[in-house]
Amino acid sequence: MSIDELAADGKVTSEVAFLRDTGFENSYLLSKDESAYKLVRECAAATIAESSIDRDQIDTLFLYRGVPKQQAKDKELLDRFSYPVAQLADDLGLTRVRPLAVSQQGCGGLFSVIDIAQDILQTNSKKAILCVAVDILPADNREVMYNVMSDAAGAFLITKESDRNAIINFHQQFQSYYWEAKEREQELLSAYFPRAQQTIEKSLRLANVNISDVDWVVPHNINRRSWEVLSGLLDISQEKIWIDNIARVGHTVSCDHIINLHDMEAGGVINQGDILLLFTFGFGANWSCLLLEY
Repeated sequence: MSIDELAADGKVTSEVAFLRDTGFENSYLLSKDESAYKLVRECAAATIAESSIDRDQIDTLFLYRGVPKQQAKDKELLDRFSYPVAQLADDLGLTRVRPLAVSQQGCGGLFSVIDIAQDILQTNSKKAILCVAVDILPADNREVMYNVMSDAAGAFLITKESDRNAIINFHQQFQSYYWEAKEREQELLSAYFPRAQQTIEKSLRLANVNISDVDWVVPHNINRRSWEVLSGLLDISQEKIWIDNIARVGHTVSCDHIINLHDMEAGGVINQGDILLLFTFGFGANWSCLLLEY
């Protein structure tokens, strides 16, 4: 749906002109004949099919949701113990994996999954870990803190012998004081930029990488104005921040970086050896930076 359609339907609270000025144009909504599980299963199956990794070489299946699914109150107690991550492993024929679900780090949790997966592989005889993510928001509300939201799912493999996207460094900062986002929204907005700057600069420092060495910033798709501010704080050209998907897709909670990296690669934007800086913020609250060499 376009932001004009969203506004006409009462799905956003800000004025259309403001949302368009901050970079947004569209939102993807889960259709009535689809399900979050179907989306994530299709993504995971396609990821396995496109890789050369044998299923027996996958050690762990991580399922991440930044927006936890609420349980129906009228279900029987035993129904509460039906786990989608185990169902996904079964459907994919991953009979030897550990299925693990992770949540409660908002938009930043998938970076934590990557960090955990990397640690597991370093002490494991198997070659890969499958990571999948999915987030579906209420159909009647498509705006969170001045950002237009989309439903999305994505998947990728972390492998020992990958020919691209080598992990250089991961750094994450937490401030649990902001756990209640609704009550501390204005404080969160005030803290966002200094914390983001601190997190990114420390990640670069720990990796012995200069900001001038970064070829691309792969963003989470929050509003364009915030990236203009952050580019000034970091002293990096706005031309290096790939914001094409802010208008096309909007913000997807967990899957922005999966979609953006996929589209950048498909469009021939990235070259071998490029240094990529991935940044995200998650409610909870956490600020996370991941450095990759493509």
